[in-house]
Amino acid sequence: MKKFYMILAAIAAMTFTVQAQNYAEVKVGSMDDATTYNGSYFDMAPTNFYLAHTGVQMLYTPDLLADMNGKQNVRIKALNFWFHCETFEDIIRDVKIYLQLVDDTQFAINDEGVKQFFTFGEPVKEMTISYDMLSYYGDDVCFNFDFEPFTYTPGKSLLVTMVFDAQDDDNCTMGSDYAPFYTSGIRNKAMTYTNNWTSFVDYAMGNDFPDATAMLGCGTNVELPVTTIGYNYEEGTTPVTVGAPVFSGYTIDGVTGYGVDITPTTEGSEIMYRVLVWDAVAEEWVLRTDWTLYGDTEGEIWFENNGEKVRIEAYAFIGDNRSDDVAYEFTVATALNELMGGKTVASTRYFNVAGQEMKQAEGLTIVVTTYTDGTTSAAKVVK
Repeated sequence: MKKFYMILAAIAAMTFTVQAQNYAEVKVGSMDDATTYNGSYFDMAPTNFYLAHTGVQMLYTPDLLADMNGKQNVRIKALNFWFHCETFEDIIRDVKIYLQLVDDTQFAINDEGVKQFFTFGEPVKEMTISYDMLSYYGDDVCFNFDFEPFTYTPGKSLLVTMVFDAQDDDNCTMGSDYAPFYTSGIRNKAMTYTNNWTSFVDYAMGNDFPDATAMLGCGTNVELPVTTIGYNYEEGTTPVTVGAPVFSGYTIDGVTGYGVDITPTTEGSEIMYRVLVWDAVAEEWVLRTDWTLYGDTEGEIWFENNGEKVRIEAYAFIGDNRSDDVAYEFTVATALNELMGGKTVASTRYFNVAGQEMKQAEGLTIVVTTYTDGTTSAAKVVK
């Protein structure tokens, strides 16, 4: 049996920066043991030629994409699907492809037991394609879709949404003339939409969305088709693990404002921070200063508006590697026991700069406060 590839993208869309880049493929299912499907038209993915308008959402979970683990700067740039052709028609379709990363590994079901489509992701391709099916009659054919690279984060699920629209309602075939190849058993990872008058895009803007039911022309228990996902990646060293920075606050004489130090926990890392203040009227945090590189001057961030509630967010980085974001909230107050915004103090201990514990604050003192919720804080106090 001959096999043909339909190259559906312009050559220009296949040019990429070559520096340190590699190309690889993830195969979901295999043509070696795949089977064709000629059942209900609403159970065919990624499309069928029986109706004028079809749509599909396919959820490629992290276990299916495990080959991408450990690779740097992964960018998906191609999708391939196989079908068997038994039609003589010329088929024309407008195609739209949307990609997004999600944490979900299955489609949601609402309280009424109705499966739910995802909202559409980022559009990566829009094109019109024309298939001269007479040239491929009786053969296995591969749809090849190339598009601008889409950044993938290993460990996430990849949701692929595809929309196929005929330019008129008559440009269709018999249902048995198109037979997609399936992965034999990977179910509940694809759902379809079929309609002879309304596009999946228009349906997604209507009142019935995101419901997927047979009455709406949807297939909700569809097998994933045999899929090849092409991607670029870069060779690189193992990412540097960067620890999150830590905060410490201090006041002078317990009354004069409030200063904050941010200290890195990983040698060689730098720190970015931003400041937000609480808007009591709007009941939300409002940005005061955007992300700024933190200097090495002690107490560089200083606050003097008594009673103001402040939130500082920060992360550490080395090159392109960064830590998780961390946050520190406090209220600028005139008494040390007010600094943690109303937490109840369980105990307070005082240490000098040599780390020796003292009975009370004297000179430059490090005050370690333990709260009833189990949290602690360290503040530098000048007495």
